[in-house]
Amino acid sequence: MSPAPSRPVPYVGMPVRIMHLGVAKPAVVDAVSDDRRTLTVESDYTLRLINGRFVREDLPYYGVWLSFITGPTAA
Repeated sequence: MSPAPSRPVPYVGMPVRIMHLGVAKPAVVDAVSDDRRTLTVESDYTLRLINGRFVREDLPYYGVWLSFITGPTAA
């Protein structure tokens, strides 16, 4: 038996929030690529090793990032 992942595994159609300066904008994952290290949600977001977040590709690690919506509120 393999252990459960420590975070949700991203998939196309997954609900997310785009987080920027305390504002949360609902969105949906449009594409997943690069072995699940790049997500497209209005623009490309890459997984940053320094903090484990998906951050918009053209910004530093503390820039606009994605928050996964999981659980009963995801439906």
